[in-house]
Amino acid sequence: MIWGWLIALGLLLARIGFVELETAEAAVPEWTIMLLLTGGLVIGLFGVTGLLGLLGWVPRLGDK
Repeated sequence: MIWGWLIALGLLLARIGFVELETAEAAVPEWTIMLLLTGGLVIGLFGVTGLLGLLGWVPRLGDK
């Protein structure tokens, strides 16, 4: 379930970046838009990779 939330968070961040990119008068600088886009896509990719089971070596929270 954590991987699904990571995918959703990545898509949300990328969508915020796209909305800022589409506006004619952006309230934030260009580097912030690029950070939102690339960060969102990387987080989404990390979530998809984890959902596929390829990140099984990452310890879960609460495991001892």
